[in-house]
Amino acid sequence: MKTLLALLALLLPLAILPASAQPLPEIPTIEVPPAGASVTGKLGPGGRNLYYVSAQSLQALSVTLTSAGNVAVFQVYGPGAQVGPGSNGVPAVTGTTLTDASAKDAPMAWMGVVPQSGLCLIAVDSTAGPTVYTLAVTLQ
Repeated sequence: MKTLLALLALLLPLAILPASAQPLPEIPTIEVPPAGASVTGKLGPGGRNLYYVSAQSLQALSVTLTSAGNVAVFQVYGPGAQVGPGSNGVPAVTGTTLTDASAKDAPMAWMGVVPQSGLCLIAVDSTAGPTVYTLAVTLQ
């Protein structure tokens, strides 16, 4: 019983915070060796996972996404994108997407040039139901 009460005491403050006050998830950085890197993940309906990729100015970045049922898409944001609380616990991203890598493009494969050195942000979104995906990233 003491353990249950201690657990409730820890979790209760988080449960009463408004969604906007909930802590944002830590965003992993994908380390990209010369041969490229891949990450697998899961998304619930309407879910979003975020990843950083460190790139140099004028470096070619290639991103490919495969998902069960082809229900996942991604966006690539240039350095300087900001992440904040969004609706329904899904992080919101503000910033500029790279050419042809926005939500309206709904890419599953993309290649482009990074305009300036820094951390690019890749947002992987589910457009329908739950899915498992593989995100492949290369830098040249």
